[in-house]
Amino acid sequence: MGTAGHIDHGKTALVRAMTGIDCDRLDEEKRRGITIELGFAPLNLPNGKTVSIVDVPGHERFIRTMAAGAAGMDAAMLVIAATEGVMPQTREHLDILNILGVRFGLVALTKKDLADDETLELATAEVVELTRGTCLDGAPIIPVSSVTGEGVSRIVEEIEKIIDKIPPRDGRGAFFLPIDRVFSKKGFGSVVTGTSYQGSISEGDEVEIMPSGVGGRVRSLQTHGAKVSSATAGQRVAVNLAGISHDQIERGAAVCEKGAFVATDCISAWLDILPSAHEGVAHWQRVRFHVGTTDVVARISLLRLNADMKKSGILPGNSGPVQLLCESKITVAAGQRFVIRFYSPLITIGGGRVMLPNAELARGKADREAKARIVEGLAADFSPVTLLAAIIHDKGILSVSGLSELSQMGKDPFTESLSVLSSTPDTYGFLEFGTPQNFISSEAFDTVTRSALRILHEFHTKSPELSGLDAEKLFTSLDSVHGSGLVKVGDFKVLIDIMAARNAITPVAVQGKTCYRAADYRQSVDSKLMDLAGRIRDEIASAGFNLLKLPELEEKLGATSSDMKRAAAYLREQDDLRTIEGGLLFSREMRDKLLKALSSMSGDITVASLRDSIGVNRKESLAMLDFLDSQGLTKRVGDTRVLVG
Repeated sequence: MGTAGHIDHGKTALVRAMTGIDCDRLDEEKRRGITIELGFAPLNLPNGKTVSIVDVPGHERFIRTMAAGAAGMDAAMLVIAATEGVMPQTREHLDILNILGVRFGLVALTKKDLADDETLELATAEVVELTRGTCLDGAPIIPVSSVTGEGVSRIVEEIEKIIDKIPPRDGRGAFFLPIDRVFSKKGFGSVVTGTSYQGSISEGDEVEIMPSGVGGRVRSLQTHGAKVSSATAGQRVAVNLAGISHDQIERGAAVCEKGAFVATDCISAWLDILPSAHEGVAHWQRVRFHVGTTDVVARISLLRLNADMKKSGILPGNSGPVQLLCESKITVAAGQRFVIRFYSPLITIGGGRVMLPNAELARGKADREAKARIVEGLAADFSPVTLLAAIIHDKGILSVSGLSELSQMGKDPFTESLSVLSSTPDTYGFLEFGTPQNFISSEAFDTVTRSALRILHEFHTKSPELSGLDAEKLFTSLDSVHGSGLVKVGDFKVLIDIMAARNAITPVAVQGKTCYRAADYRQSVDSKLMDLAGRIRDEIASAGFNLLKLPELEEKLGATSSDMKRAAAYLREQDDLRTIEGGLLFSREMRDKLLKALSSMSGDITVASLRDSIGVNRKESLAMLDFLDSQGLTKRVGDTRVLVG
């Protein structure tokens, strides 16, 4: 439970009256009489439960610190001095509580000992008006004096009632603790504190400090000053770290389960602009982005960028899907609430919820619209299963290991959620393919299919006489598929088979292997090409065993280079022609004659004996034998060949 409210309205004094602990621990705080840093105190309730109290500064200069403290709150105690009433930071703090999704709390009207009945009545009426329509609408309003103690016990009673209404946080995800304090303790080493956002942690666990990625181990844990062996989501935790110097850690970083989180600078989110904001948020506007205990500068990229949005952005009181492009790498958790403030002046204007912590940057109108729909879907139904589906749609194509890395779920929750997702792929609009598992969104599969058809149609237009392209050639032409390196050619063949099953493309057997063509393609050979192919056959046949090259034939036949290449490709597909070592042309007729010559030779078949037998040079003789070896027609044994079959 956190405090909130204007400077000098008695937040720290009230915490001291409730817990006996002075949260102002710094010399400067005591000298100036104001709270500068976050303070923490355990409140032991009569029912035996313990509540962690987070005391925040009230000065406008320390709003960033207040937001860091509020990020871990399950409930809030809005503190308003009865003698002064509602002040600027009262309103801003209440706005931040609303933005961060705090749903439970109370209002403490402090300094009751200095206010008469009429002042208390006016202050109460002002609070009712202030909280109408907010997270504290209808919350108890309790006059209290930290000096006399009047009202303190009633506040404690109300806190007991409030915590019974608060649902427990989800402890199943990978451990994530935003750090709000860092220090070194003699004999222990580095210590960090924070409110655990999700997951659980135990002594001996391997952890990472993100976004830096520095690794270490949990030496010991404390909650409320007591040593514990483990801690879970929602608890205030002090973590004593081994293997990490406190100089390597700063507030705003996070203690994370090893390997479960990735640093990011692009976040897809749902953004709400406060009705009380003086103006909306424009596309590409620079803002202060407060999430967890992190505070960075970011750009707002509006995903719904129609003509009105370009002109006015998201107006006060409105919402929309956005991407936050941070100017430095941070680590956040899916589902985390955040606050945005104008870069200058520093005024709170809105906030929202992180949907995809490691999003792909939207590029172009169609991509913006697609990513807007992903954010809207998660905003309407945020769960582990819908999160996995959204990651697939955001990335387009990724492996099961890549999906696990971005899920932030930990091994067992990920396996459970993936099992549910995989059982209903049509519901979530994706396909599984390859070994091990790969995932492709329906939109990405359609894009890949369109790209494959485009490449095939271009090939058919250029070479209508050929049957199609094999998987390897098609794969190398599809940068959109394998550019990320996640999809191998073997897995891509599975995608091609799915395209064929859906009648988008047609497989065809060519020389013992499968090629693919567009389903609407009809192979045709023009008379000019047929004539040139026949002339090439005749020239090769008349040369006997003297092997020719394509440039020689091109000059002899007076054909263009492109026509010769087309005719040669057609002959290769008909198994009438092969190009062997050195660019030598070797026909099917020549192959049959060569096999007949070899079978009639006496003695060993060697490069020299073949050379002498058919009257060619050593280079050509070697090229022919190597080709026959590659076709399985001969087998090399030492320096000799034997016929196979």
